[in-house]
Amino acid sequence: MSAMDWWNLSRGVNVIMGVATIPVGALILGAAGDPGSAMPLALHALCIAAFVAGWFALNDLIDIDADRVNHPERPLPSGDISETAARNFGIVMMILSALALVGIVLHAERNLEDRTWLDSAVIWMGSLVLMVSYEFDGMPFTPSLKRRGIWGNLAIAGLIAIVIVFGAASVGHGTEPLPWLVAVCVMMLVTAREIAMDISDQAGDYDRVTLPMTVGAQSARRYAWVLTLGSIVAMLLPFGLELLPKWTLVFMLPSLLSLLAVKTSLANGDDAKAVKFLKQAMMLGILGFAICGMVASDML
Repeated sequence: MSAMDWWNLSRGVNVIMGVATIPVGALILGAAGDPGSAMPLALHALCIAAFVAGWFALNDLIDIDADRVNHPERPLPSGDISETAARNFGIVMMILSALALVGIVLHAERNLEDRTWLDSAVIWMGSLVLMVSYEFDGMPFTPSLKRRGIWGNLAIAGLIAIVIVFGAASVGHGTEPLPWLVAVCVMMLVTAREIAMDISDQAGDYDRVTLPMTVGAQSARRYAWVLTLGSIVAMLLPFGLELLPKWTLVFMLPSLLSLLAVKTSLANGDDAKAVKFLKQAMMLGILGFAICGMVASDML
């Protein structure tokens, strides 16, 4: 078991992206530089890092049979990490995430009267419930959403998108409309990406009922494109509602151009390229929103 095996099990790149998204949620509002924001940001980043690492470890345990077909190179199907070690790692990471949440509450203890820490607690607990509902079946209130087509795609997208709001909550702005609009945009992008990935993974998804299996690959591509168009609308809304200066829309152009490229990929049946463009658009969009927020608040 090498360090790279653990990196791959926990999806190190996804962990880093989750951690980076925390300050982005604050930067969108121009609040990352507020006095006293460093410790809440750090605690929220630790909380999300451990949550993501633990979730992926548990996900790979549950999906080990499917991964033997779709991803035989991953640490569990390849035998590089044992199932017991992966299970223990996942549990420890989820406990660490919960402890980080306790730290968030304790750090805010002197300011309990404004209840801003409640946003973070509600988001974390809601995310935990959604993650359990996505992964597990055969238990009370655990419908295994991952095996229920579009509902599984929406669950994954929601878990990723809510990190934006979690970051905003770290600086006491979890109920502001701007991070929620950005989260809606990200959710649509991720849902479209998950649908495109399901089209590519049909051979190994024998234990799931995915959208492409239900409606066919071509119709699923149309769903993905409609969601992509919806993300473009959501991306433009903060500027139309004057939550951000209209001229800063220029920082969103790289993301918008990537989204337009998705149409050609889907039309050609190149689902892997569509996934690439959607992921690229999401990353560029999040970065663009962060720059817009910093410019709007005179941080740049």
